[in-house]
Amino acid sequence: MKNLILSALILLFTGLSSSLAQADDSNRLTVVELFTSQGCSSCPPADAALKSLRNRPGTLTLSWPVDYWDRLGWEDTFAHPHNAIRQAAYNKRLGRGGVFTPQMILDGRVQCVGSKPEKVRASIAKVRSMNHPWVRPSLTSMADNTVRVTLPATDVEGPVSIRVVWYLGDAEVEIGDGENQGRRLYYTNVVRASDVVDMEWQGKAETLTLDLGAGRAAGADHVAILLQQDYVHGPIIGAASLTLPEASTQASAKR
Repeated sequence: MKNLILSALILLFTGLSSSLAQADDSNRLTVVELFTSQGCSSCPPADAALKSLRNRPGTLTLSWPVDYWDRLGWEDTFAHPHNAIRQAAYNKRLGRGGVFTPQMILDGRVQCVGSKPEKVRASIAKVRSMNHPWVRPSLTSMADNTVRVTLPATDVEGPVSIRVVWYLGDAEVEIGDGENQGRRLYYTNVVRASDVVDMEWQGKAETLTLDLGAGRAAGADHVAILLQQDYVHGPIIGAASLTLPEASTQASAKR
């Protein structure tokens, strides 16, 4: 029965992401962040939904595994306490009490239940309709085992934080206990490490250098840059991502 429900949800989300791709012809990315857990029985449909959205034009998806369901008997193999802190900070700013999974946060502006196609559809449409400045960083793999991040001169309101996110494109896990015991679950764009490299970017043209060793040590094969207004968990006003050169023969930007 679970497989039938999951298959139906995947079909619904596939249709959703296809229609979004056809409707969206701008250069702006919609950043979809999913807060999920291997110990949450409601999360697999949302994880599958994130996968269906991953390769759609105009979308950057990230999965942030949280650790607060580890008490149910299974310790999430990807979770980090900082991910739950990020989710809690988003919810506080958005006026919600507490946290839950599966939750999607879109552009740091709108939240919804990640396993409900109609909610995700409405939330994406809502953030796409919002008029706000957008910055598109440029990411380039360099021969010296680094990534060059180029930020164009842009008019921004207030300080902007620059967050680096190292993530793993694909993973599967055999769940040995808890609510999903006995299941093999699949995950996409799993955050393995994240750090804020600048908390007060003022919109001046700037170039940063990232050491690929940090991402590879964390088990990542992609890197993303998120620009967030006001503070480190504020509204997102810019984003870009790149496949690390050793992870793929095509070291090209992935959206």
